Amino acid sequence: MPAPDSANMCSAAKGRSSNSKSIHVNLTQQRLEAREGTKVVLRFHCATGDRDHPTPRGRYKIHRKHAVYRSKTYDAQMNNAMFFHQGYAIHESSAVLITSFLKTFSVDSIGSHGCVRLSHSDAKALFAWTPCGTEVIIL
Repeated sequence: MPAPDSANMCSAAKGRSSNSKSIHVNLTQQRLEAREGTKVVLRFHCATGDRDHPTPRGRYKIHRKHAVYRSKTYDAQMNNAMFFHQGYAIHESSAVLITSFLKTFSVDSIGSHGCVRLSHSDAKALFAWTPCGTEVIIL
């Protein structure tokens, strides 16, 4: 039986943040960096969208966080999900390292449907570190 969705942890925060934290996703390198000001405090491999479902470039803010989340669209578990633009999220997934490696060598037929995927331990650490309203920059 699928796990129920957890409550949106940003409801009370209204998606605002005045902190200096930010998340930077480099699509070419398949890297995610969590920064406080200009200092990189966390760095992870990530797997982003495929050729037909690219990850949207731009500047966004975390507006929803769910510790436990199941996508109704894709019938997929997406725990430690942090939504940054419409249905796009940073979340945990399996096989991130091999997908990330292949994508850095221009194998663009694999990947997510536009989300930014992290390993379980990386997604859990980033989820705990990230307050609602944190800026997400995707380049």
